[in-house]
Amino acid sequence: MRRTAAFRSVALATLLLFSMSCVSTQLPPISSQGSSFEPLRDERVLWDESRDEEDKLLEKVRLYKDSRLDTYLERVVSRLNPPAMAANGQVRYRVRVIEDPTLNAFAYPHGSIYVHTGLLARMEDEDELATVLGHEMTHVENRHMLRYRRSAHNKEIGLAIAGVAAAVIVAVAEGDALDHGQWGKAEAIDFFGNLLVGLGLQLAFVASVEGYGRGLEAEADGGGFTKMAAAGYDLRQAPKVYEALLDDQGEPQKGVAFFFSSHPRLTERVAAGKAYLAGHPGSPERAAGRNDDFVRALQPVVREDARMNLDMGRLKVAEAGIAKARAWNPEDPGVHFLKGRLRLLQAEAAKEPADAGRLRDEAEDAFRASIELDGSYAEPRRELGRLLDARKDYRGACDQFRRYLDLDPEAEDLDAVLDRVAELERFGGCG
Repeated sequence: MRRTAAFRSVALATLLLFSMSCVSTQLPPISSQGSSFEPLRDERVLWDESRDEEDKLLEKVRLYKDSRLDTYLERVVSRLNPPAMAANGQVRYRVRVIEDPTLNAFAYPHGSIYVHTGLLARMEDEDELATVLGHEMTHVENRHMLRYRRSAHNKEIGLAIAGVAAAVIVAVAEGDALDHGQWGKAEAIDFFGNLLVGLGLQLAFVASVEGYGRGLEAEADGGGFTKMAAAGYDLRQAPKVYEALLDDQGEPQKGVAFFFSSHPRLTERVAAGKAYLAGHPGSPERAAGRNDDFVRALQPVVREDARMNLDMGRLKVAEAGIAKARAWNPEDPGVHFLKGRLRLLQAEAAKEPADAGRLRDEAEDAFRASIELDGSYAEPRRELGRLLDARKDYRGACDQFRRYLDLDPEAEDLDAVLDRVAELERFGGCG
């Protein structure tokens, strides 16, 4: 059958439309262009979208605000950033910390990086921290979000796939994770997925929950290792990040969103890190140990993460965090307070009365140690008062409750504590 001129015209127009629709996913890193880098048209659109999303995200999440930590993280990022990347005037990295016990990190394509306190609390030294930050910086530098979006666009054009509601994607992803026993991933999807979908934050959903697929994630790993080596970090520590995340501290995985939850399995990443080391025998090495800046910046984060896990009832994870925070700063009254709370919760769960009694004794010692280290710290006095009250040491309880009220006259439980003190006074318990 002969093709008519009209048929050929339609066919040619269709091919031209398809070729225009299928955009390239092979993009050079931003650093390859140095100071001359200019974002592409669809890249500018993507950056505008990501900035709008970030504004919405910041209205909903709780940031961990600590100027010392912020300064320290910015310094590590600056050390990792290649000169050619730093030379461009379009992308400037900024690190923010989200107060959340899940083990997660993600980056927006315009340079904003977010790390959860839960992930930071698992870090043991700056080399491990550099592994995480270097990975996220590579996502930005190598334009992974743009490449991912273009790839998805091409697949939709080529396969004529209709768009699917993000809420359905969340539900399916969460159900799949649960079916495979991936409780941490399911909880991450439940919390972040529903938050991000509810706000319409599709870019953050991809970056923090879904990931970019194994190819780009492996590229981000490799790019992170390269940054570490160039900055003089010890690459032997990199696989330890993933090994640490494999350790659930003897706790069920519920509540833990493994770093890069839908990315290659952590065991594969450990192997990849070791393979990189084997292929780069000249990688920098240094004596093991934490630098003082790392400890000073991260110790409060470890303590705060322990508190959050304690509130969640994840006592084993909390105990590991408390022990770590105390080892880094034995004179921190907040750590002793948390230890006291932990021992009381463990006493409630103890099966043997002798064990419960021993744990309560340890709780009392911890509360008293906290008070001795900081006499103006109100909360340990309240908890010590409750403990003494339960032991029928009413005089001691009354003294602690009164001191608590003096230190925190606007306490949320002010009325309840006042009522208990009044009862003790009425029955002569306060002496």
